Amino acid sequence: MAESAAGQGAGRPRGNSWVAAVETDEGEIRTAAEELIREAAGNVDVVLAAEAAHVGALHSVLSEWLRSGGEDVRTRVLCAQNTLDWNFVRRHARDRRHLEVRVARIPLLAAFIVDGRAALVCADSAVGRRASAIRDPGVIETLQTLFDGIWRNAVVVNERVDFGDHPRMEMVRPILEWLRLGVTDEVAARELSVSVRTYRRYVAEIMALLGASSRFQAGVRAAELGLLPVTPPGDAQRDPPRDPPRHRR
Repeated sequence: MAESAAGQGAGRPRGNSWVAAVETDEGEIRTAAEELIREAAGNVDVVLAAEAAHVGALHSVLSEWLRSGGEDVRTRVLCAQNTLDWNFVRRHARDRRHLEVRVARIPLLAAFIVDGRAALVCADSAVGRRASAIRDPGVIETLQTLFDGIWRNAVVVNERVDFGDHPRMEMVRPILEWLRLGVTDEVAARELSVSVRTYRRYVAEIMALLGASSRFQAGVRAAELGLLPVTPPGDAQRDPPRDPPRHRR
């Protein structure tokens, strides 16, 4: 979308142009983003995908805007796992009712959508980086619909997801992996050398921190939030702890 839009104009957007290309220089991107977000009155939706063009610039503009008073506008930030910044979440999401952050698998895209009427979209393409300022109602409606669809199924990021020091996190990781793989409590407790009761207490605490309603959901959310290493499906299924063999009587 950004690539085709960029071919319809040149330079910085002017006036009421429905689609205009924006120079991909970092300074120009920052200026365009600042001008757009300054117009926000009700809603700002942000997409920050891994390795997309100009993610850093848009993230910086968003942070500065939030610090300078933008917290009164409802803001939704949709991140990829690799662009989730826990420091940003803890700094800005704490006690702010109007800021929500979620994680999902999203295409290589960075964008601001302001009040459902204007957008700045940055993306990589086969011919290089492209950025477009968009005010075309039809294009904005499509972008908003796509954002809302991904948002509904994205994992909510909570600033309370903090498992403590390094040794504790080293204990939490295998529990999360076992939850995802469906390993029984008895087997997992034995692997940790704790009682089943203690293991179940750990599981309950982890589910509460992740806001998960089921054990499987806790494992999936942990993976989406980057709390688990990416494991090839074959390896994940091959190595879980197993029940000891039962002797025949």
